[in-house]
Amino acid sequence: DLMSDATPLFLPSPNRVNSVGLNREKYIINPAATSPLALQMFTFIGSMFGIALRTKYTLSLDLPSLVWKQVLGEPVDHGDLEAVDHLCLQALDVLRKATREDFEDMTGETFTTILSDGSRVELMEGGTAVPVTFANRHEFVEAVVKTRLHESEAQARAIRKGFNDVVPLGMLSLFSWREVERLVCGNSSIDVDALRRHTTYNGGLSATSPVVKMLFKALKSFTTEERQLFLRFVWGRNRLPSNDSDWTQHFVINTLHSSSNDPDANDKLLPVAHTCFFTIDLPSYTSYDILRSKVLYSIVNCQAIDTDFNPNASAISAWMDD
Repeated sequence: DLMSDATPLFLPSPNRVNSVGLNREKYIINPAATSPLALQMFTFIGSMFGIALRTKYTLSLDLPSLVWKQVLGEPVDHGDLEAVDHLCLQALDVLRKATREDFEDMTGETFTTILSDGSRVELMEGGTAVPVTFANRHEFVEAVVKTRLHESEAQARAIRKGFNDVVPLGMLSLFSWREVERLVCGNSSIDVDALRRHTTYNGGLSATSPVVKMLFKALKSFTTEERQLFLRFVWGRNRLPSNDSDWTQHFVINTLHSSSNDPDANDKLLPVAHTCFFTIDLPSYTSYDILRSKVLYSIVNCQAIDTDFNPNASAISAWMDD
């Protein structure tokens, strides 16, 4: 998973780390990942972008405008930095608007700044020895913004190269970065109605079966994050295809029955997902509240998505709720 600690390529955005501002779910390029091997990996990621666009098998990536714009060669600005590091822009704004009297309390700053990976860099040659004064504070603010906006420029160029190797980027000149993101990653908001349109039913179920109606009602009530967890649970992804024509596989709902004679046995079961087949085995729950709680428990607590072919996994016993 690229959006994790499994690789050194991406980091949680400062907004996520500090729990402030917008886009707390976003990851940004690690500015420290500049080794030849890391740049080769970024180039490969760019190739994956192109493959995802061509094959319509979208990637589960959450990257901000700052990354997409640089990959596509679009200009970046203050808004892109604020979208991932609100505290940085807030502090710079306070400094920029400070009166001479207020500035007297802001001492000790030099022409250096801290990047997203926590490393400190000079904003000019010898910047460590150059103090920030009331007279040069605007120069300092602009230098910080410029440095932070372009802290991962080399990595973005590597992604761009890999992307261009598969899809000539000139072909995308008519698309905005948001549109390209949707083509590569799908729509981040899970459209429950779209999922319903691309659902088939087995085991005597239909679109009007009570348990099916309860499931889609529960999905409608979920937050965006919970819907993404559900999609990951049943499909190993966190986004749906961008358009109806892009669907190559339908969501399948099967019936899951308990072998017990206990009349409440089905309510004690948890649903079973088969991510390779975009399928869920759904017990015939007797109420909406039970179904919602069981599905939520499953999507939050089950992170394994590679056990479909495990001969030691028992479809029912592994999911019995004691």
